[in-house]
Amino acid sequence: MGRIEVRDFDGDLAVLADLAYGTLLDERGAGTWLDLNRPEAARLIFADVPDPRFLIGAYDGTRLVAFIANLPRTYRLNGQTYRAVVPTMLAAHRDYRGAVVYLLAECLRRNREFGTDLALFYLERGSRSWRMFEQVLRPTYRIERVKTLHARVRVVDLARVAHAQNVSGLLRTAGQLIGLQRPITAPAVTGVVRPYQDADLDAIQALLQRQADRDCLVRVFTQPALARRLHTPPMTTTLVYERSAAVRGFVNFTVHELLSRRGRQRWAWLDFLAWDGLGGSERQALLAGLWQASRAQSCIGIVEWSKGYYGPGPLWRAGFFPYPLRIEVNAWLFNPALSLRNVTGLCEQVV
Repeated sequence: MGRIEVRDFDGDLAVLADLAYGTLLDERGAGTWLDLNRPEAARLIFADVPDPRFLIGAYDGTRLVAFIANLPRTYRLNGQTYRAVVPTMLAAHRDYRGAVVYLLAECLRRNREFGTDLALFYLERGSRSWRMFEQVLRPTYRIERVKTLHARVRVVDLARVAHAQNVSGLLRTAGQLIGLQRPITAPAVTGVVRPYQDADLDAIQALLQRQADRDCLVRVFTQPALARRLHTPPMTTTLVYERSAAVRGFVNFTVHELLSRRGRQRWAWLDFLAWDGLGGSERQALLAGLWQASRAQSCIGIVEWSKGYYGPGPLWRAGFFPYPLRIEVNAWLFNPALSLRNVTGLCEQVV
């Protein structure tokens, strides 16, 4: 092992993917993980990074041995706007795990340099990253636990979900009997559910700007970033509900690949949803469109997280069910006047 140098990532996505796959295979074993490192996913994530200093690598000579993306964000909360980062894609070669300490120290230095108010962490409870966070960072820094997100799932292809999750034949038969993969039926409505068009951008941004931020952390987008989030084939897809020639609601999802020793599975992760102006039948019609669009992109199911900024009732009625997976949202606070202890909603994607 040579001298470790922490510097801006050089942009080699193939090398980053090799590092990450080796790291995650070692950490997860027989488990499943979200593949953010395949080229189309990484390019979409990094497209919102305006400065190379937000992507940090640890190098042994020219060899990348550890990496973290420190994604810049802007949020609204209780009438105030805050500058934030979302650290993600942390990876370290098994022989260089100590380099993570240097990466985090450099993140802290750069966050202060950028005038960051908070860093938002998504961590799966029980993972190696979660244990390091609990043992090393939480006792030392001002960190608040914001919210626990619980997964809710809607099956699209039961046979493939059963294979991916190693479900027994008996449980699979039971799932068929109760209709787990039955399509969501669209009722008769006065409006129409249709794919997003570029002309919808202003209307969707207005819907997001109207999202209440009372005890809710709400993502603020620039128009270029929002346009990428709404429609970047084959990664992101948006459906709108149009009535009387106006966009009244929308649903947005990312096609993620979950990777394990049993192979890859495509899932539609619900990212943003706005439907306050829709009736019950209209909401079901929008969810029916989501199911059909997910199926058209060969997704085996839909994952939704309990973010708390909309009611889950229509989801339950559309056949979503609780899944035993949870993610902890934590905030590393740099602004002494800021606290997120009372936050009950999170209008943001999970990465």
